[in-house]
Amino acid sequence: MSNQENQTVLENLGESFKSFLFSLDDKPSTTIRIFDRGDFFTVHDEDATFAAKEYFKTTSVIKEFGKGNKKTLSVTLSKMNFENFVRELLLVRSYRVELYRSKGKNVNWELVARASPGNLQQFEDVLFKNNVMSESSIVLSVKLTTSETGDQTVCCAFTDISERIIQLLEFGDNDQFSNFEVLLMQVGAKECLVTKQDLQNNCLKVVLDRSNILVTETHKADYNSSNILQDLNRLLKKSNDNETVASMPELELKGAVCCISSLIKYLELLSDETIFGQLVLKKFDLTQYMHLDSAAVRALHILPTSLDGGNKSVSLYGLLNQCRTSQGQRLLAQWIKQPLLDIAKMEERLDIVDAILHDMELLQELQENALKKLPDVSRLAKRFHSRKATLQDCVRVYQGVRQLPGIVNILKEHDGEHKTMIEEVFMKPLQDITTDFNNYMEMIETTMDMNLVEQNEFVIKAEFDESLAECKENIDQVTEQFDGVLLKAAKQLNLEAGKTIKLDNNSQLGYYFRITLKEEKKLRNNNKFYTLETRKDGVRFTNSTLKDLSEQLMSHKALYNELQSTLAKEVLNIAWGYAEPLRSFASIIAYLDVLLSFAVVAAQAPTQYVRPTLYEKGAGKIILKGSRHPCLEVQDGIGFIPNDVTLTKDEQELLIITGPNMGGKSTFIRQVALTTLMAQIGCFVPCTSAEITITDRILARVGAADSQLKGVSTFLSEMLETKTILKSATKDSLVIIDELGRGTSTYDGFGLAWAISEFIATEIHAFALFATHFHELTSLSDDVAVVANYHVSALTTNKQLTLLYKVKPGVCDQSFGIHVAEMVNFPKHVIEYAKRKSKELEDFHQDEETNSEGFVRTEKSEVEAKKRRLDKKEGEKLVHDFLVKLREKDKEGLSDDDLANHIQNELLNLKQSGNKYIEQIINKHEQ
Repeated sequence: MSNQENQTVLENLGESFKSFLFSLDDKPSTTIRIFDRGDFFTVHDEDATFAAKEYFKTTSVIKEFGKGNKKTLSVTLSKMNFENFVRELLLVRSYRVELYRSKGKNVNWELVARASPGNLQQFEDVLFKNNVMSESSIVLSVKLTTSETGDQTVCCAFTDISERIIQLLEFGDNDQFSNFEVLLMQVGAKECLVTKQDLQNNCLKVVLDRSNILVTETHKADYNSSNILQDLNRLLKKSNDNETVASMPELELKGAVCCISSLIKYLELLSDETIFGQLVLKKFDLTQYMHLDSAAVRALHILPTSLDGGNKSVSLYGLLNQCRTSQGQRLLAQWIKQPLLDIAKMEERLDIVDAILHDMELLQELQENALKKLPDVSRLAKRFHSRKATLQDCVRVYQGVRQLPGIVNILKEHDGEHKTMIEEVFMKPLQDITTDFNNYMEMIETTMDMNLVEQNEFVIKAEFDESLAECKENIDQVTEQFDGVLLKAAKQLNLEAGKTIKLDNNSQLGYYFRITLKEEKKLRNNNKFYTLETRKDGVRFTNSTLKDLSEQLMSHKALYNELQSTLAKEVLNIAWGYAEPLRSFASIIAYLDVLLSFAVVAAQAPTQYVRPTLYEKGAGKIILKGSRHPCLEVQDGIGFIPNDVTLTKDEQELLIITGPNMGGKSTFIRQVALTTLMAQIGCFVPCTSAEITITDRILARVGAADSQLKGVSTFLSEMLETKTILKSATKDSLVIIDELGRGTSTYDGFGLAWAISEFIATEIHAFALFATHFHELTSLSDDVAVVANYHVSALTTNKQLTLLYKVKPGVCDQSFGIHVAEMVNFPKHVIEYAKRKSKELEDFHQDEETNSEGFVRTEKSEVEAKKRRLDKKEGEKLVHDFLVKLREKDKEGLSDDDLANHIQNELLNLKQSGNKYIEQIINKHEQ
């Protein structure tokens, strides 16, 4: 339909449509209503404004109709724009979509489809027709309960209903809902159902906002589980007729079962008979994976965001995603959010990656050839399960299964150290799947017209059925007569067949002749032909012979299609029974694809990755040599400087890192966390060697991400994230903190930084890396034995700052803020003024601020202060040794004179030690 025709339709919206539009209930701003008008779509009023500004990026597309209170704003969407708009709403913005369609012309409008980020089923064909379904669509229901003792329990149930699995769990949580936030990250929830009462818990609301999840308010009545046994009896798959739902151990989780009730109602599961007897109920164990909260995911840039600018390697997922299949990409996204705690599973993944890396021919054959030819088997399995698969889907499965023997043969060629594992994990299961599909393959080859498949037509071959063959023969016989009819008509009208007179057809008119308006005069007064319609592109007409042939052909085709449909249903009914082996097929291919991707990334890195040595939780060491940031080192124009890090229990648990801005502090602490995470998903790591103890959680407080739009200040956000760390960290955790305390006054910020770092080091005993500009914090190492100081090095020569990006033991000897300002070419007068004010502040501190030992504590004197601390520590040891020696001499029974001489000699030795602390004590005594 042309734009002019669209405009005409809109101008004649009709009072019935306007009345319907104004009668609709109020909706949240995160729900967009779209109206299907056949050849195009429309959105209205506030939705029209949203589409214009956010999708089209111009308000010129908005049209206004009506007057006064009945005024309507409209925006028209073509079919392509509709598909892209819906995709952005559901997959990017996490909005809801409602689609309305009329039964007549602008009358009897009704809601025909709805979708939300956690329930995409009714829009899957629109969303993923030509796009990869990169993540699962998880909707989660939550309910809070409090015991008589005041303990808080979080009850949850969640599902991607296309997977036909509902999972449930209950767990205790702190007042910050740290475990709940981890769950949201682990399962990748897109939408959360929660009652209005529970949303009044501000901490729960903060977690949901921080996790960027669409929140759907539900009614308390939706959690009523009085009919749950009856509902589950219809929905759940049973292993045998004697199995009863009531005896299932999962139903002991009463609160979580209430959440299942809300899911059943929200997803309208009882109205879809294709789901009956198909669902599986499982308990989910929150402790089986490393805990990652939303702050850690953001800080480490684990998942891609809209700010990446198309650069895939900016995020860890983008870097590791060298997968060749859609199911592989989805599994990779899941693995990254669910790092393992089971060392045996990690070692299995590492063994396979190791085997692939030592067999580059195997890697190339599988990655570049075999896997690229596979369809999205996982999505096809879902379509088979929901009985929505078509003949085209059946052929795609056939084509996918045909690749399996080739993949098995490639794997069979591997003769390395881990050959047995590859046989057990991949070869045997794939051979079993090939066997399972033997009958399926035979059915497709027998029934489908594979010659027409090449022309993108998916039909049952005529020879398969006698009636179908006869019908096809009749169609061919009639079709052959059309050329003769055209030639005869051309001769009668004195026109050239195929040029000035043509044969066309459509579904309304059947077959007809067409000539240009210029030739129309030749039809006049010719009673052998009669006109059907006159259009700008010419005159359409027919005669009795063509009309008869067209009707015969349409009749034969109708019968042919009816027979095709009947036979297709029989084929599909058989094919749909292969949903389960298809799931196994998808699972194995996804597993192989992700590990191949790990091998590719490890091999293609600027410096090849190494296999980490893993230790069970509690072993107490993370030792990385030549550690690099995996995402930064692959960026163009970057020559990455590797660094070492050593964290050992009871020796060096917390590292305080100082140094100039842009010197690499943040990069260093992130790369340690990313390396740990990569090891625990079974990937090789960007180091020259790596020893890693299993970490139960990675906790991060990095950057000053403002949350002002959500009513949360920078500093409050920082404190909330830090509180989560202190509440949930254990001795087996890894904590990274960057620039804590910069959102408040210097004194408050330093006090908080000191207290927090000391608490982590003395109470929690988690491994921690603390990057800071509070140089005074480095003196914590004097008080706490497990704290060590490191700094990123830099050189200042000829008033120029050169960043070396090397992390070294010790404290940074000065602040480089003004040097950095000079690097980015601040105006000279601003630089000079800054230096002057800095000097004034230093002088003020020297006059006003001294510590208990009389030493000035300024950045400029930090090196001297550190040396004094070391002298004191060494001097105290010398004094201790001096007293021990005296006690031993006293036991020898020496005379008073001999003992006095001995004391004088030892005091002389102390004086000659050169220790400044000893000299001060002696000088003070002598005075």
